[in-house]
Amino acid sequence: MLTMTRLLLLMIRWLGNRSLRSGRRITAVLAWPMMQLMGRRRHIADRNLELCFPELTSAERESIRHQHFRHLAESLTDFAHSWTHQGPLGPEYGSVEDSHHLSEACQSGQGLILLTGHTIAMELGARLVAEAAAAQGLSITGIYRPLRNPRLEAFQNQGRRLYSQGLLQRDDLRGMVRHLRRGGILWYAPDQDFGPQRSAWAPFFGLDAATIKAVPELAKLGRARVMGMYPILDQTTGRIVVHLDRVWENFPSSNPIADLTRFNAFLEHHIRRAPAQYWWLHRRFKSTPGVQY
Repeated sequence: MLTMTRLLLLMIRWLGNRSLRSGRRITAVLAWPMMQLMGRRRHIADRNLELCFPELTSAERESIRHQHFRHLAESLTDFAHSWTHQGPLGPEYGSVEDSHHLSEACQSGQGLILLTGHTIAMELGARLVAEAAAAQGLSITGIYRPLRNPRLEAFQNQGRRLYSQGLLQRDDLRGMVRHLRRGGILWYAPDQDFGPQRSAWAPFFGLDAATIKAVPELAKLGRARVMGMYPILDQTTGRIVVHLDRVWENFPSSNPIADLTRFNAFLEHHIRRAPAQYWWLHRRFKSTPGVQY
């Protein structure tokens, strides 16, 4: 395991020293081997696409899956650049649409939650937003899930500290609330199925999806405002464009299900713009009655 980790970190550092375009061309060749070796994950992706896009033919869904694995392979280079690039990212990496929404949202002095989802562009997208915030005198703290490999986690977190104010583990509710009450900004991607005990049912692609209740609860406890953000890779230019919503008015509301429905609808809208870029490897509907993987 130690040797494999060393090799992986060497590869990440090597990719980080290549140009973004060159690195993506190199890692793109891993798409087919990844699809063959990750048989279980390939099946999960196929099932998710079948559930979310029943109107498509099997051939159309298979095409999305092939594109998805290519994006996954290319995103290895994106992760490498995000974690190792010194100094601000250049314009060839991407841009943030309506970045002024950040400073406008923070004028009240309240904390701000940037809600997003897992996509192949999430890592560079997060860095682009963090750098856009820094240009306005703001800083962002990320919420993350600890990795099973402590050495890889340390490398990942060291890289993320190049552009973020700090990092909080996803179970550190007290730390999140404290940060928000101090007027801080949190980056949060809670779009997974955490089980029915921690979730409520909210529609997602026409299905009841277990959606974590912490989304409106955290905003309420932290007395924070909420804004949606979503990064999409422009396949023509290779640049990542991050969409920033205005602050969501009346969020959280008195109806938690309506709040969770709003979050899922935001994700679904952007996923449909670039279906192959969403992280289909998660069992998003594992708690949904009648759904099997």
